[in-house]
Amino acid sequence: MEVDNPALKDCKTLAVTHDLTCKTDQATKQAQVKVKKVVVFFIGGAGDKEQYYQDVPPHGNVTFAQRQLLARFTEKQQNKVVSVYLSYKDVRGDKDIQKYVLRHLGGDKSVYISVVGHSLGGWNGAHLSTLLKDNGYTVKTLVTLDPVGGGAGVWMISDIYFTTPKPSAEYWVNILASPKTPDISDDVADTGERWIMTSGPNINVPVDTNHRSAGVMFRAKIQGDQSACDLVYERMTRYLES
Repeated sequence: MEVDNPALKDCKTLAVTHDLTCKTDQATKQAQVKVKKVVVFFIGGAGDKEQYYQDVPPHGNVTFAQRQLLARFTEKQQNKVVSVYLSYKDVRGDKDIQKYVLRHLGGDKSVYISVVGHSLGGWNGAHLSTLLKDNGYTVKTLVTLDPVGGGAGVWMISDIYFTTPKPSAEYWVNILASPKTPDISDDVADTGERWIMTSGPNINVPVDTNHRSAGVMFRAKIQGDQSACDLVYERMTRYLES
């Protein structure tokens, strides 16, 4: 096999140890091995991380999904996983995306990226997947939990994109909250207009729960005995162990 450096033409690569040895230079040299990294963005909706035009404390609905996923990883895996909790407003506009999203990626285009967005965070998170692609990144998994954003009224009072998202992700799960007993959170979602789609996601299913219950949607069995949490975790684990 020809090499650029003649002095290394008799060298052998030891794939198991990643050490390099050469007949002309018996000193052991370490080859650089790239460390795999997973970054998961959990994006909350209105009133999730901050108050939303009302005197109600932030409710952190999407953090229930966040805790479910993080609990699945072993201690060894956790060292390779970065979990970021954001507001839907944090992923709207170049400056915010640079501040809250891109800094966690460090310019590494090979990083495994996952986006889990709830309500307005599902709408803006779907847009984020496309913006990341435009910046040379790949969103491996996208989960939209009862995404909301189609109503003109919500555009006027919320920092969301005005156009319907065209997500770019290798695997997309969309879950629609379809409760037998609606509550006030469902009224709010209806006012903001749920994003109802007939094509696009790899999995697109309704779940009998209220709009506010992001954690319930994330752990509901949607494909056999598997939940969105299971499906995302499996793909991340496959990447980390490959």
